Amino acid sequence: MWIFLLEAGVALALLLFILWWTLPRKEKDASDTEPPKALTDKKDDHDRP
Repeated sequence: MWIFLLEAGVALALLLFILWWTLPRKEKDASDTEPPKALTDKKDDHDRP
């Protein structure tokens, strides 16, 4: 009897893993693609109003 419970648990874990693996990923914000302010050139900051 315990082998059926073990098999059901493994099947449930596999189902949850497949669902998690195939979920769409969170899209990155636009701010994630821009470099941080500290790493940009400081000479460009003078041109801005």
